[in-house]
Amino acid sequence: MMSLLKGINVEGMIAQINVTSLADREAVTFARQAYMRLSDEQKSSVHNLELLEKAEAQILNLWIDSIEKVSSADGGLTYVILEQYHNMNEIQKSYVLNINRIEDIHVQLKHLQSMKQENFKKAKEVQKLIDRMEIMESEVKSVRSAYEELTSDQKAMVGNYLELKQAENMLNRDLSPKSPSNIAYAGTRSSIYGIRGEWLGIEDWQHIADKMDGFFPGAQPTYVWIIGKLDTKVGIGGTQLEFDAPNDGTDYASQNISFGEPTKPGHLSHEDYLNYFDEHGIKVFLQVESGFADMKTLMDLIFAKYGHHKSVIGFGVDVEWYYGITEDAGIPVTDEMAKEWNNHLKSINPNYRMFLKHYNYRWLPPTYRSDLLFCNDSQGLGSMDGEVQSGFLPEFKAWADHFYPNDVLYQIGYSPDATWYYAEDAPIIQKLGECLAEVTSQEFGIAWVDFTIKDPLTFPDLFKTDSEVVSSVNSALHYLQDTPFSKVGSRFMNNEATITDALYIARLREIVDSLTDEQRIHLNQEYVSILNQFEPKAIETRIEYLYSSNLKLKDKEKVALVRSAYTSLSQGQKEQVSNMEKLVSIENELLALETVK
Repeated sequence: MMSLLKGINVEGMIAQINVTSLADREAVTFARQAYMRLSDEQKSSVHNLELLEKAEAQILNLWIDSIEKVSSADGGLTYVILEQYHNMNEIQKSYVLNINRIEDIHVQLKHLQSMKQENFKKAKEVQKLIDRMEIMESEVKSVRSAYEELTSDQKAMVGNYLELKQAENMLNRDLSPKSPSNIAYAGTRSSIYGIRGEWLGIEDWQHIADKMDGFFPGAQPTYVWIIGKLDTKVGIGGTQLEFDAPNDGTDYASQNISFGEPTKPGHLSHEDYLNYFDEHGIKVFLQVESGFADMKTLMDLIFAKYGHHKSVIGFGVDVEWYYGITEDAGIPVTDEMAKEWNNHLKSINPNYRMFLKHYNYRWLPPTYRSDLLFCNDSQGLGSMDGEVQSGFLPEFKAWADHFYPNDVLYQIGYSPDATWYYAEDAPIIQKLGECLAEVTSQEFGIAWVDFTIKDPLTFPDLFKTDSEVVSSVNSALHYLQDTPFSKVGSRFMNNEATITDALYIARLREIVDSLTDEQRIHLNQEYVSILNQFEPKAIETRIEYLYSSNLKLKDKEKVALVRSAYTSLSQGQKEQVSNMEKLVSIENELLALETVK
């Protein structure tokens, strides 16, 4: 009988669906998930499934129609739309009357990509000018003039712009470094699943706050603190709040909510951390991965538990998991829903602010803004400047411009992106933050993702065991193989490696060599073998990128680094480097230049 009742309940849910706008997507998605959780016997009692299938097709039609002015963000959107379309049966497909519009959108996307490539070419010219620039007033002014002729999008692709600013400061005898004024928040993300090995103690979180304060003086120490993680097993799929259930007699499991204190080794109660943050000026946004749990109910539960803490300044939603419990399954948030959530949050505390997080702004409210913060957690960006894939600075600039003047948050530092940010100067977090400040017009915050908090180049003092060190280095070495987020391996194998790829290899070698013998023994030897294989190719790439004409004494340091890296190779690796003649020629020319000087 229970089986039949559940089937009728879903049938009734489907019967109530009436698709008139994208606001009806929640009801359609919820009904589909409820149906999928039924047993085969229960599904047999649902006699109106075709209504749900038609509603899904209607939603897809509306979603396609909602794409007005095509932007680079629509590449990801059309991928999801086509995936959903191809998973439909033939009857459903017959209801999707505008699927051919995707072809037109793809044509426009190709045009945008061509424009991006042209922009990068122009930005690359200025990058080269900066790279060749001497610290002389006439040269620096000339390079500044060339930079100012670029469009704002092109400027975001000048990855070495900070060198120009530094040169100007030197000429002005302004040698005291100034922190960007628009970095309002600086901290990391915190999740039960993100931190390698033992979780962090109170003193560790203080250490992070202190380091961030050193990188960005004046920014408010702030953590994105995940208090509700995805729980695919409760109800039809929801969230687990990381505290004990209230004793109020409510069946929260039926509302797709479970409870439980964190159990990871080293994790204190959230109360302990928040008490400390209260007394030490550290702020937090409490974030959830909601699944199919009701957002307002989650707010009520969370702030009934932690609303008394002065460290708590708001609430965050990872939209990737809103009405979705698998990767990329979350549905977009409408203006109406964002306003409803925000109003509810303000009814709890008018000073609270809400952030909405996704990697594609098409999943966030089109026009509703209020005082929301919009958080971008894109990863696999390929490069700093857009040479490979979308590029870190162009990606986040587009995000900030889209939501201007609202504050934005950048959740950065994902493992796949080490393939390009490892090539940057240390301290890496400070370098990336300062670069972001140049392409962001409004105030923003930085939340370094907790997957790489324990990393040789971020917060190495947080390592507690050798196994944590090994795990971190193995993670970096892993991306020498092709993954959905990184194609470094393919580029080396196809002789298409960039200078950033080559510098990534150099940084990996530096890190591996810094390990103890005991730590190196436990590295993944397959990964180490790939590193050994790519090192000669990396040296060749670095030599190829050296300037061979109009040499300057400033080139000496870069050439010396390449020579040092070559010298460290084994004899077998050295024999694979095919362009040593160029390096020797450059060294001789520099020696002659130095003699003349």
